[in-house]
Amino acid sequence: MDSTPPPRPAPATDPRTRHRHGRWTFRCEADEISEIALDGVELLASARPALRDAQWETIPPQVTAESWADGADGADGADGADGADAVDGADGGGAGGEGADSAGPTGVRDVLTRTLEVRYDDATGAARATSTLTVGETELRLRLVLTAEDEVVTNRAGLTAMLPREMAGHDAVLTTVDGHHRDVRLPRQIAPWQPLFGIRSLALSPSGVRARLELTGDEFEMEDQRNWTDASFKIYSRPLERPFPYRIPAGTEVVQELVLTALDAPADPVGIAAAASGTDLRPLLEAAAEVPLPGIGIGATTAHGAALTAPQPGLEALDHLVVEVSDRFPLEPVLESARAEAGAEELPVDLRISGAGDVDVAGILDRAEEAGLVVVRAAVFDEAAHVTTPELWERLLGAVAGRGIEPVAGSRSHFTELNRQIAVIPQAEHLTFPSTPQMHMRETWHVARSLAALGDVLASARELRPESRLLLGPVTLRPRVNAVATDPGLVDRADASGYGAHLTPGSVDPRQHTPWAGAWAAAVIAEAAAGGAESVSLMEMAGPRGVVAPAADPGAEGMIAAAPGAEGLSPAGRVIARLAPQRGRPVRVLRGPGGPGTAVLALEDLVLLANAGLEDWAVRGPQGEELVVAPGTVHELG
Repeated sequence: MDSTPPPRPAPATDPRTRHRHGRWTFRCEADEISEIALDGVELLASARPALRDAQWETIPPQVTAESWADGADGADGADGADGADAVDGADGGGAGGEGADSAGPTGVRDVLTRTLEVRYDDATGAARATSTLTVGETELRLRLVLTAEDEVVTNRAGLTAMLPREMAGHDAVLTTVDGHHRDVRLPRQIAPWQPLFGIRSLALSPSGVRARLELTGDEFEMEDQRNWTDASFKIYSRPLERPFPYRIPAGTEVVQELVLTALDAPADPVGIAAAASGTDLRPLLEAAAEVPLPGIGIGATTAHGAALTAPQPGLEALDHLVVEVSDRFPLEPVLESARAEAGAEELPVDLRISGAGDVDVAGILDRAEEAGLVVVRAAVFDEAAHVTTPELWERLLGAVAGRGIEPVAGSRSHFTELNRQIAVIPQAEHLTFPSTPQMHMRETWHVARSLAALGDVLASARELRPESRLLLGPVTLRPRVNAVATDPGLVDRADASGYGAHLTPGSVDPRQHTPWAGAWAAAVIAEAAAGGAESVSLMEMAGPRGVVAPAADPGAEGMIAAAPGAEGLSPAGRVIARLAPQRGRPVRVLRGPGGPGTAVLALEDLVLLANAGLEDWAVRGPQGEELVVAPGTVHELG
């Protein structure tokens, strides 16, 4: 067994700065305040302003000015706070120091203040905003003043607060906008619709730390963002029952405030205590149950110019190729490229069909077979509802009869649609739904935390349909379907360059071909195995969303080695190629043993350690070997 650490790559870095002021700790990046903790217990995963356009796209903020000040002496810290006890910083000032993570004194000198000015420019209008964060001994306050410079057309404008997913099942006390008090419990199983409405404040008590969250300036409600594989319960305004989009007239101010108040004297600093020296995998693996490793598939390339024309070495053991078609675009180019990618090995095809209620399912299957595809499973989804309807299910059953094709029901967009429409989705032996960690957030730390939410999604799916066999996927870094578009013609499109996901705005992630994406793919497979999925489909074969390395491959330093002849695979492709031949073998899985984004897959003769997080992970391996798994890497023991 080789326990020598691989060459250390340039690690994935966390651009957030770390800050401590008295009992409070938090991080900052642009207009987001994240991991807000009191006495070491996280109360909010995130607090930030949000301005969304009429298509629910987030208008990115442009930071124009930032300043920090300590209220005790009036010190202005535009390039970093002067008070070392107020803000930790690698460069002596934390507010402006990248990667600030040093521990410092925790005494409070009055109030720490951060003032941030941003602009929002969009085709439908412009706005500016000032957000002011003030942190005192017992109170953390975030105030937003957003001013429309032009008339702004929006679906949402204001503050959002995200409770961490770890609060699922916790009790709280809700105070409504009309002054009523009610005991509530955050849902363990993912709530399909908003669990709380009319929020004025919530009294929270995670890990024995008591605090109150208050929100003013509008009426707030909560949604369970785990529906979209986000690791949070999001509190936002305005209520979705009000019409949207709506207009903010030029010159109008939107003023909102979020206040966190400590309700107890200081507790023992649970989260500030020194971290353990490392994760000892031996007892954890001994306690973990064995589960079968799912079959691993890949999506067909949706960029025509990038589609493979010959089999790709290293991917011969794939379980299947997912091919997505629609009656809204020509089938021939899609089926022809899929046939080439299925390869000489006759890679089985999982065919996903989208269309209107009268879609010709049997005709599409005929044409797929004429093109030479070996279709082993087929699903059909309504193009507007994004799920399998009873009418389409009957069409599918009639079309697959006598063909030896297994029918599949489910959702083609997110778990959300499956969760909300489960009553109309027919009972089926196979149930499928896709997943992406970036419906709402793009930051790497959000994506790392979302891996645990994927476990919640799988558990909830099993609760909804305990008898069905779960087919997870496609799982992609970015959304491949615009599930909130009101016109299916904006979703199922094709032109000479490609089709489907290729024409979905924002579907390409710049991290797709980096070692970090390989670590993320390994962690997804770990979640799929632990969650009981029979199969998991990831990414696409080639192109900007693919697992084949582009010509300018950054290399696989810090990644598992490619099999002979398979050097053309990206880091994610190498993970898939390493695990695909192990389908059905017993594996022990550890989910998040070293924090968000970490995972272990342990077979009898192979152990993979994945770190899709942003911090080093110190590990003591199964044979007692000590190593550090760097951020964005996969380490192989075998």
